Amino acid sequence: MTSPHGTGRECEKVGRDRTREELIFAVLSLPVECDTRLTTLVDTVNDLPDVYTCSSCGGHPDPENRENPAPEGAFYLQFLVEPTENGFLSLGIIDLAARTVDPERLAVKIFNTTDSPRLVLFHLLGMAGADPDAVAEEIRALSRSWGVSPRGVREYKKNVRRKRAHERIRRSPAGKDPGR
Repeated sequence: MTSPHGTGRECEKVGRDRTREELIFAVLSLPVECDTRLTTLVDTVNDLPDVYTCSSCGGHPDPENRENPAPEGAFYLQFLVEPTENGFLSLGIIDLAARTVDPERLAVKIFNTTDSPRLVLFHLLGMAGADPDAVAEEIRALSRSWGVSPRGVREYKKNVRRKRAHERIRRSPAGKDPGR
């Protein structure tokens, strides 16, 4: 569907009841497959506070019959960031890692496929043979430099944050946005 704001960009229309909480709950509840090439990067980003990976592709020489494939030698990692101090610190670390490792072949971009400004997603893009493991290593190094510890992050996301998202969804009357 075309955006009503004159940009001509296709976007999925969602109601106010479609929230960040639904995405977080889905991400933390559903089993996710990950291309072997991106395992270390996905695990590293998932160890950052208030960041949730949603989708990824490690690149394929045969893009036919694949959903949202990246071409061979490229990759992407789609993620959601909660609008918290820790979330913005984590986003900054991801961006700085990409710019430090290879600013010509790595980039963090906003990737929003909906008409909701509350569902802003991000893409970490690697092009022309960029190394996802080098990005993961730099994210870990920057995390140490900035005092961001992965200790307990995954357990919190699975055991606490997932339940909180479910409760907010359950309590939210239709038409209201529990992500506020």
